[in-house]
Amino acid sequence: MSLLLGAAITLGILGMVFGIGLAIASDKFAVKVDPRIDSINEVLPGANCGACGQPGCSGFAQAVVEGKAPVSGCTVGQDAVAKLVANIMGVKVENKERSVAVVMCHARGVKNKFTYNGVKDCRAAHLVGGGFLGCDYGCLGLGTCVEACKFEAMYMGKDGLPKVIEERCTACGKCAAVCPRKLISIVPISKMVHVRCKSLDKGAVAKKICQDSCIACKQCEKICPYDAVHVQNNLAVIDYHKCTSCGKCVEVCPNHTIINYAHERSRDKQAVLI
Repeated sequence: MSLLLGAAITLGILGMVFGIGLAIASDKFAVKVDPRIDSINEVLPGANCGACGQPGCSGFAQAVVEGKAPVSGCTVGQDAVAKLVANIMGVKVENKERSVAVVMCHARGVKNKFTYNGVKDCRAAHLVGGGFLGCDYGCLGLGTCVEACKFEAMYMGKDGLPKVIEERCTACGKCAAVCPRKLISIVPISKMVHVRCKSLDKGAVAKKICQDSCIACKQCEKICPYDAVHVQNNLAVIDYHKCTSCGKCVEVCPNHTIINYAHERSRDKQAVLI
């Protein structure tokens, strides 16, 4: 009996010693978390889309506190969230213009090179002979970008091309990231003029493939009063920092490759309503 009692006392003493040791160790080696991280995490939308360049909302909150990410880095939350984060950090934030995704392809009359019966995914189709579409640069139209959008801000139009619902678009960039042909750009919403082509083929070749292709005629480059458009590698490229959306390039483009997006934006909204 005394033997059992002694063992119990010994175990009790050991337990107490270990408990005290653990308490001291936990206090000494505890990782102190800045309370601002939790505060920022609470005001974030919780999309965990990674558009900010961080591994989810928690990663972004920590990066902001550590000075590795700007308070305005959450593209989903935009200005509203940026102001809340700035308030937590005790800094000021300037209003930033909202951006949206734009599909830079407006192909018409492009024939297929072959019949594709594989996985309905643009990335998979692109790996098969460079894609089934006659244009090596055009939209494959399998809706991978639409599937990638977490905010239901895209849908496939009747013309087989993806459309953006600007009111829902958060400019997270997920659609742009999954497009194997890099046809989706994230641009300021106020910019209305876009080159809806990515073909680098020479004019004569491009024209045979697609009615809307850029033929590198340089008419847009010559007429732009702001030096905002230049033909590079057989393709007109707009510098959005210089572009005022005056539309002069739209007027002279012979293939209607350069468009005023305000017109299409109105049509897309009507399609969504219908």
